[in-house]
Amino acid sequence: MPLDYLSIIARRRTPEPPRELKRIEKPAWHPLSRPLHEMRVALITSGAIREGSQRPFPRLGDASYRRISSDPAVTNLHVDHRSPFGTAARKDPETVFPRRALRALADQGLIGGVVPFHFSIYGGIRLYREIEEKLAPVLARQLARERVHLAVFLPY
Repeated sequence: MPLDYLSIIARRRTPEPPRELKRIEKPAWHPLSRPLHEMRVALITSGAIREGSQRPFPRLGDASYRRISSDPAVTNLHVDHRSPFGTAARKDPETVFPRRALRALADQGLIGGVVPFHFSIYGGIRLYREIEEKLAPVLARQLARERVHLAVFLPY
């Protein structure tokens, strides 16, 4: 049984009015173009994760992104997202941004490789038009430039 995470969050936002959820009529699913063991993979998280040297994500209204090193040895990660479910993520960002696990899949030959960096955005913001018209195209261009075959989105 799938967990309807967004509906749960929308109901928990009291005393604010319930969040109006954006429904996408036609999801942009695309069949895999090659076997996984030939694919370069990137992660995209909505956990507002950043490296310590990067500027923090503002609490609300920010449709920017951060590039995060794919090297699991880079451990100075901070979680700026303030989800009520975020305690474990703030202690160990790998719980919601599994760079080590992805690298292990590449080392085992299950995926073709990992790109040098991943992306992080602040999830739960209501800037739908800005996300759709500005942020998503920028991320898509950067992924294409890095010859990413598969981007795995990790909602937070």
